[in-house]
Amino acid sequence: MTLLLIAIAEGFCGYSLPDDLLSGTGLRTTQGVLQSVPVAGTWLTLLVFGGEFPGDEIIPRLFLAHVLLLPGLLIALITVHIFLIVRLKHTQWARTGRTNRNVVGKPMFPAYAAKSTGLFLLVAGVLTLMAATMQINPVWLVGPYRPDQVSTDSQPDWYLGFVEGALRLMPGAETVVWGHTLVWDVFLPGAVLPLLLFLGMYAYPFLERWLTGDDREHHLCDRPRNHPVRTGIGAAVITFAAVLQVAGGQDVFAFVLGLELPALTWFLRISLVVLPVLVFLAVRRLCLALQARDRRRILHGHGTGEVRRTPDGGYQEARVRIPNAEHYLAVTRDLPRPAEPPARPGRLGRRSRPRRRDRLRTALSHWYVRDRIELPASESEQRRIAARLAGPDQAPKEESDC
Repeated sequence: MTLLLIAIAEGFCGYSLPDDLLSGTGLRTTQGVLQSVPVAGTWLTLLVFGGEFPGDEIIPRLFLAHVLLLPGLLIALITVHIFLIVRLKHTQWARTGRTNRNVVGKPMFPAYAAKSTGLFLLVAGVLTLMAATMQINPVWLVGPYRPDQVSTDSQPDWYLGFVEGALRLMPGAETVVWGHTLVWDVFLPGAVLPLLLFLGMYAYPFLERWLTGDDREHHLCDRPRNHPVRTGIGAAVITFAAVLQVAGGQDVFAFVLGLELPALTWFLRISLVVLPVLVFLAVRRLCLALQARDRRRILHGHGTGEVRRTPDGGYQEARVRIPNAEHYLAVTRDLPRPAEPPARPGRLGRRSRPRRRDRLRTALSHWYVRDRIELPASESEQRRIAARLAGPDQAPKEESDC
């Protein structure tokens, strides 16, 4: 997440450097978001821009951040990331021979080095081709920046489209408190919403650990279908961001499609609230359906397309057992159990009522992990599955087919 934030900041600095009418409009939007911060907005704007907008210091500052500060941070964090991969190892899909106690992959040299070198050369070639054939921010077409003008169809780069979309969908809302105007229709979508989105992504792993109580080391990837609520939440967040991304170009869509801009705006506002909920419910149900399909394939195998006649005169499709690799992937599931409230001793040896925090955690944990369809497995298979899922610090009892 930190790398993503730095990459977005790096892109924004490069986007703003040409100082043409398009990039200047983006800087003006940034200045408006900074000024909307209650109490500290004016001081933040003066600190960033070095005076009144547009000022004379913002371009040198953006250049220094774009060519030195942010690239240095990216290089340092990517180096740390690579060392962490070497130390902690990568994850892997469940296949025969892969468990939570080993990591199966290709050696660094020559296989991985050759693949990385090829990818590097491919990206370099594409960038060179783009630099030779495409023009970016032609100032002779869009004009130099003037504070009193805004070019038509001004859109930010894609990585900030969700912020632009939130600003466009937010209804007008202002509050005057003690002579000071709080501009909620800029502050909430431009500052609070991005902050909440990234804080949520930072906090999600810790929240899931709190809900499930699972702090073990994992090397086997979870299939999305095996965690319906987690997958549904991810799909809902992607849908939320996609609606905001579309809203960032609402004027262009309205012009191209011949739609009324107010009607399209209200449609996107309603979609922003309704679509993520519908997608969450649909994806959760789809995950359960895929689990049920796995169960049927384990019990009855898969169809061969060959129809045979039964002794009583009927017809039935011939079915064969699924391959071992597919069976291994389907049954190797690391599914946490819902958390239970801890026992609290009370008076006279009786158990006291759980605290409100423990009751909340229990309710959320049951909602988060309860959706599952049990797959058929004998006792010996269950022992082998437990051996595959055992972490490096756990001693498996049986691992004959791991």
